[in-house]
Amino acid sequence: MRDVALFRTISFRLAATYAVLFAVSVAVIMGAAYAIATSEIRDISEREIGHDMAAFRSAFAKGGGEELRLRIRERSEGAPGDSFFLLLDGEGRFLGGNVPPQLWQEGWSERRMDDAVVRQSQDLMDSASMNSDGEVRLFSHGETLGPFRVLAGRNSHILHETQEILLGCLLLGCLAIAVVALVGSYLVTRDPARRINAIAGLTRQVVAGRFDMRLPLSRRRDEIDQLSADVNLMLARIETLMESLRQVSTDIAHDLRTPIARLRQRLDLLGRHPPEAGAAFGGAIDEAIAEADTIIETFNALLRIAQVESGARRARFRRLDLADLTERVCDIYRDVAVDAGHRLETGLEPGGTLIEGDADLLTQLLVNLVENAINHVPAPGLIEVRVSREGQTVCLGVADDGPGVPPEERERIFRRLYRLDRSRSTPGTGLGLALVAAIAELHGARVAALDNAPGLRIAITFPLARPDKGAPA
Repeated sequence: MRDVALFRTISFRLAATYAVLFAVSVAVIMGAAYAIATSEIRDISEREIGHDMAAFRSAFAKGGGEELRLRIRERSEGAPGDSFFLLLDGEGRFLGGNVPPQLWQEGWSERRMDDAVVRQSQDLMDSASMNSDGEVRLFSHGETLGPFRVLAGRNSHILHETQEILLGCLLLGCLAIAVVALVGSYLVTRDPARRINAIAGLTRQVVAGRFDMRLPLSRRRDEIDQLSADVNLMLARIETLMESLRQVSTDIAHDLRTPIARLRQRLDLLGRHPPEAGAAFGGAIDEAIAEADTIIETFNALLRIAQVESGARRARFRRLDLADLTERVCDIYRDVAVDAGHRLETGLEPGGTLIEGDADLLTQLLVNLVENAINHVPAPGLIEVRVSREGQTVCLGVADDGPGVPPEERERIFRRLYRLDRSRSTPGTGLGLALVAAIAELHGARVAALDNAPGLRIAITFPLARPDKGAPA
């Protein structure tokens, strides 16, 4: 797996997409401004030319050709540097104006003046001198009034300069936006790409077997940090499961080796002694069956723990009162405790200890805790089972006054097949408390082994059941 290239990241693509959209938006706005400005300047020129032509028509209508020549001469002599007029007779001879006669053209027209034509008129040269490129673009309207040909025009160079300025701004703006967008995209996506590459690098190390690796978290607490935190939780869970698998494999090999060896010894004894050995033969068979039952019981317990840890039983969760369930289990085991020389006492708070869980699994949890105390506490002993509500939690405690568990061993007693040295002579598989821990984890509870001074106290804290809708809290 290669590192994610910066320019292939989703963040960069998203930033680049927004940059393109922004550039297109700017281009549309500038294009609209270009069209509006061009249209407005042209309309101004058309209105001015139309106003001149209206004045010439009025003059011809009032005084004929003489009045028309007078009006054109006045306009030509007092015209600003970008206004041009022309009067010709029917034969095309020059009668008045400030531009050469060859510029006459019927109707609306726009054209660039040649230098030779510009040099024929002082007004054209003056107008050209006011432009940076010395160019004159004549925007005009020619009309025939009786025997006369009349033309009025303006230098439209200002329109083209405006268009060039707007086009330049449009191109420069789009270029600047593109550069800023690319640089911004790089800066914005560089850190996320680096962090994603760190996640990719970590996954490669995990594939190689480094389950102890963790992703660093920044102070931003953004979505990548949330993803990193979830990945770290996943890795912690994987590390725990792998460690548990290694521990289980080691414990199975260690703890089952003895009963399997004894089973082989019994079978070897049966193979070396004929059936007519009588009672010894029958006893060997019984012992072999007992060893096989021990092995089967161990594997069944392991399968039950695996089933609980898979979470499949969560679908059977219901609201139940932990105190009532505990009372029923303790009623059954009270006589069992007395027969073993112990006294079983309860301290329960029924009514306010509702939790959500599987009644069968919770019964198994209580049975394992009570039986563990009965079997491992020397008689006579006191066993106390208490259930109480503390805030938004329900606490279950099973305590005894036996020898207890050394502090360094308390976390290990919940491991599969783990047994204290002094307990190896007593019946059991070392899976009872491991099943307790699995059931507690399935119910979202915290389990801890504490000092009861003297003895051991197993404390399990369950979350309080959520109140039903419409029910009082």
